Amino acid sequence: MKIGTRLNLVSLAAILVMTAAVLGAAVFFLEAELRQSRERLMQLELQGATQSIRQQLNRSGVVAAAREAEAQLLRLRAKEGFASATLFIVEKNDNRIVYHPDFHSGDRVDYGFVDEMMRRQAGTLEYSYKDERRMAVFHTLVPVDWLVGVAVARREVQAAMFGFMSAIGGITFAALCLNAIAVSLFGRWLLRRIGVTLDCVRRIEQGDMTARIAPGTRTGSDDEIGALQRSIDAMRERIEQRTREQIETQEALRASEARVRRVVESSMIGVFFWDTTVAITETNDAFLEIVGYDRDDLRAGLVNWERLTPPQQADADQQAIRQLRDTGRCQPYEKHYIRKDGSRVPVLIGGALLSDSMHQGVAFIVDLTERRQAETDRQARRDAEAASSAKSEFLANMSHEIRTPMNAILGMSYLALQSGLNPQQHNYIQKVHGSAESLLGIINDILDFSKIEAGKLDMETIAFSLGDVMDNVSNLLGMKADEKGLELVFAVPPQLPAVMGDPSRLGQVLLNLGSNAIKFTERGEVVVGIDVIERDDVSVQLRFEVRDTGIGIDREQQQRLFEAFTQADASTSRRHGGTGLGLAISRNLVQLMGGELAVDSEPGRGSRFHFNVRYGLQQGVAARPPALRRDGLRGGRALVVDDNASARDVIAAMIGALGLTADTAGDGRDALRRLERADADDEPYDLLLLDWKMPGMDGMECARLLSRSAGRRHPLPMVLMLTAFSRADAQQRLVEQALAVSALLTKPVTPSTLLDACSKALGLALHHPTRLVQREEDLARHRAGLSGARILLVEDNPINQELALDVLRRAGLVVSVANDGQEALDMLEGEQFDGVLMDCQMPVLDGFAATRALRLQPRLQDLPVIAMTANAMVGDREKVLAAGMNDHIAKPIKVEEMFATLARWVRPAEPAAERGSG
Repeated sequence: MKIGTRLNLVSLAAILVMTAAVLGAAVFFLEAELRQSRERLMQLELQGATQSIRQQLNRSGVVAAAREAEAQLLRLRAKEGFASATLFIVEKNDNRIVYHPDFHSGDRVDYGFVDEMMRRQAGTLEYSYKDERRMAVFHTLVPVDWLVGVAVARREVQAAMFGFMSAIGGITFAALCLNAIAVSLFGRWLLRRIGVTLDCVRRIEQGDMTARIAPGTRTGSDDEIGALQRSIDAMRERIEQRTREQIETQEALRASEARVRRVVESSMIGVFFWDTTVAITETNDAFLEIVGYDRDDLRAGLVNWERLTPPQQADADQQAIRQLRDTGRCQPYEKHYIRKDGSRVPVLIGGALLSDSMHQGVAFIVDLTERRQAETDRQARRDAEAASSAKSEFLANMSHEIRTPMNAILGMSYLALQSGLNPQQHNYIQKVHGSAESLLGIINDILDFSKIEAGKLDMETIAFSLGDVMDNVSNLLGMKADEKGLELVFAVPPQLPAVMGDPSRLGQVLLNLGSNAIKFTERGEVVVGIDVIERDDVSVQLRFEVRDTGIGIDREQQQRLFEAFTQADASTSRRHGGTGLGLAISRNLVQLMGGELAVDSEPGRGSRFHFNVRYGLQQGVAARPPALRRDGLRGGRALVVDDNASARDVIAAMIGALGLTADTAGDGRDALRRLERADADDEPYDLLLLDWKMPGMDGMECARLLSRSAGRRHPLPMVLMLTAFSRADAQQRLVEQALAVSALLTKPVTPSTLLDACSKALGLALHHPTRLVQREEDLARHRAGLSGARILLVEDNPINQELALDVLRRAGLVVSVANDGQEALDMLEGEQFDGVLMDCQMPVLDGFAATRALRLQPRLQDLPVIAMTANAMVGDREKVLAAGMNDHIAKPIKVEEMFATLARWVRPAEPAAERGSG
């Protein structure tokens, strides 16, 4: 119910009458209220003091708490009405004083009112102490279980109540006086409320949303003025809410703008803004970096469309602006910007309006330099791949075209060497054959390098004998060393492990390194060695090295030594020849074997190439050192005579491994003296190994003088003549001088060749035949097993036909010839064959198509078909097998490999012996 202002004026008179009555009644109730008020005040003081005491107790302990209690008492006594105040702290468990102004800490108190306080725990208590009534307020302080209280004299409480009652009387009188003038004041009060309300309205009008109507002016707020004030407050709150929402919206907009600005500034994409004149007003750093300008240039107006855009591309920009006007955005398009330095940068640009008009817009720019470079790189990579494919195809074709005549040269020279030639003719043909093999080696190097570049050169892992590899390398290097008059030494341990790996690639590396060493050494020696570095149950690490006494290599040349098509210098290349591929191929092969090829060299002091490789061991195969198996010689004595210290020491070590005691001599005269002394001392030598050509007295002169020596007490030793030169020349000299030796051994000497020579001299079976001997035995066995086999030779080249016919018919095979694949199919329909030798590239019908066609015939599905192709590129063997052929023989044909391959697949239906007996 609202009370109007007019009613307030009427009510004021009634209030004047009632005031006196109310004040009189109030006196009777004030005493109790004053007492309670005093108690509450003491409670508040006690709580404040207790809080401070507790803090000091927790922080510093009991003593600090007592000092704090004393400080709190002094503070309390300084207040009005507390002059007689006493603050006390008593331990409840034993009534000992913690603090009391009249007792010492630790004193025990025994008063009834203290016990009463202990019992009550907290509250108010009046008691007598020292003939004086006192009022105490107390409570328990936890967790220490102290009784804390404040007490004042009753007289102070009564004095305060008396003063207050006096004040009440005065107030009553004053109220009566004031009521008399209330009417006049009420009018002023109304005016004040109206003035306050008006002032608040004016402040709100001026935008001060903090304006409030003071609470003191809202008495009688249910009247008309109060209603007006409430309306004003509601209006202000609505305005304030709306203003607050606007501020929040503006802050959110500013935060969003800041986020967008951070994104723009940190973006790798260039961004710029333009205004109504399409002038660039603001950019990020990425855009300035793209165009090469800085902030100062932007402020100076140097960054503008006219300066950035090439004249010939201005139309594209105008078209983009028209799109912006029409649709509010433009499709991305490519163009160039002119950088500050004058260079041009390709960019992709797109844009959009930031409003419905052309007042402001934004553009996004992507630098296409890296993308264009990536496209260029991809195109270059495609071109390189195409070039590589074309090169591979070219090499494949060239391989075929070169290997076809090479096959004829090598094959015909091989057949010529088997015929009865005089020495001069044999020399000529031998040189032709050797030159053809050198050319074939160059071709193979180029093909191997192509495979390595393509990453398609695979390594085998098969069981092989290191001794066989070294024998083969020594056979191939021996002739080259012989031609230059060099000492070729193989420092090979007598006991080599049986390993798993790729023997052909190992042999290729050693042959490359050995050939290089011989090529660049004019005098002295070349040493090929193996050392066992480390061994466990499953593998062995071997060190291979090739060292020479040649021209050496300086450090600058060593840096590029393993690069393809690189040699030491131009003069070296002209003098010694070569493609410069051998070392590059060797290094890659060693890396494929898990090692690293290194070189140690100085100009004029020779070179040492070396690498370590870890091979798996053949399980269940133990390496056994070679040994002579005749009791009469085993444990005997041998004398090694050689002017080359390295060769002398290596051969002596090999002799020791055979079970003999070896001594050495450096020339023929020293050897004769040792032989005479040993005979006189009854310790004769059983075996004499003599190098042929030595300074002073050579081996043949020494052997001649030894054979003519008289008065010997013991038989002459068996003589093994060693030669690093032509075996035929050595045999001829022996015949001319009528010298008889037990064996003629060609250098370089390996443990197996030495054992074979010793066994041959003793008339023993070869228990460890060399690779050369083994090949000869294998070739004879293969030829015997193939004798009488019917072979269809499919070959379009007449020279290759003649070569193959001669080689195969000499081995007892029955050979028919077809000139192309179609002719071969026709012959297979009417005749029976045990196998087919199929050339792959032929007119009419090639070997691949012919093989696929014959495999469709059930009776020919198991017929052995062996490819003969001059192609030697990666994947050739796979193509052959995919076409249905059984195996592959590469041209130029190696006779022993051809017969070995034929022996694997061909089984004569009618052996020659049975056919002859019929």
